[in-house]
Amino acid sequence: MPMKSISLLLDVPAFFFIAGMTRAYIQKDTILTQLFKLSMIFVLLGFLCNLVDGEITWASIFRPMFLMGLNVSRLFGAAAGSYWFVPIYACTIILGGVVIKHTGGGYIIGIISLIVLTYVLLFGGLLNFSGYSFLGCRLEMLLFPVASYLFGYWCQQHIIQAEVHKRRKFALLLVFVACIVFRLCYLSEGSSVYNLQINKFPVKLPYIAASCLSMSAIIFFANNSLRNRFFEHVGRNAIFYYAGQGVSASLLFLISPYIRLEWGIKLPIMFAINLAFAIIFSEALRLLDTVIIAVIRADKKTLFHRLLLRCWLLKAKEQDGEKLLTSSNSQHSPIN
Repeated sequence: MPMKSISLLLDVPAFFFIAGMTRAYIQKDTILTQLFKLSMIFVLLGFLCNLVDGEITWASIFRPMFLMGLNVSRLFGAAAGSYWFVPIYACTIILGGVVIKHTGGGYIIGIISLIVLTYVLLFGGLLNFSGYSFLGCRLEMLLFPVASYLFGYWCQQHIIQAEVHKRRKFALLLVFVACIVFRLCYLSEGSSVYNLQINKFPVKLPYIAASCLSMSAIIFFANNSLRNRFFEHVGRNAIFYYAGQGVSASLLFLISPYIRLEWGIKLPIMFAINLAFAIIFSEALRLLDTVIIAVIRADKKTLFHRLLLRCWLLKAKEQDGEKLLTSSNSQHSPIN
């Protein structure tokens, strides 16, 4: 169980942390544009998945369009199962974007501290968020991704750019604090804290403490070389890579039973296979989206030119009509 739980540290917390890092130096679109792209990407993904099965329904188009879910067959079960992340991501870019824009990043650490304190109180039973949500997302599920997103933004601004020894000291300090918190959770709850899947839905304090390990690893090994073309490319197309990872994970479930090895050996092999498939499917989805957008823009441009031409012709006819009318009136006017 502990070995299987390690993979949970590589998906959500690392994704939101890196998304926040890239937000610090990549020019983003407006929030509405990001939300529209987000929904359209999964409309395209749902359409392709259903096209493979040979059955396309209206639900496969309209449900992801309004961030209501991904309607696909069991063959792509992992993609549908991981769709819970999409509304969370939509709310995160809204809340995170508002905080960054209106505070300038000055109060991020204070906001993160309040969020962590909230989870401490929830874990201790001193606070209850049941029934509270933001745009349909439960607060206990939403606050941690927002904190990870903001923390990634803050680290890129203040830690990643620092000297190597300072950055690594910060990463080790974060690991130390996370281990202490995790140990306290263990003394309180017992061995159940090792089951990160249970502590992930909904998010609880043990999952937050364990997630700090993946963030610490990113900080420890990060440097300015991360701002290379590939990293920025992934940052700009993060949602394509998440969608591609859902498809690759679905195929991985089909392959996994045939890899009969111990989990210590099997996990890195499956991770490598998943990474390779995720890159392939993500780039294919991105290129297909680029082609579709190019076609739509070309059609719009052609339509615009046709409308201009039609308006010009109508205006020319009106001018000719006015000239003929003027000429006719001058011919029939009485001579004084």
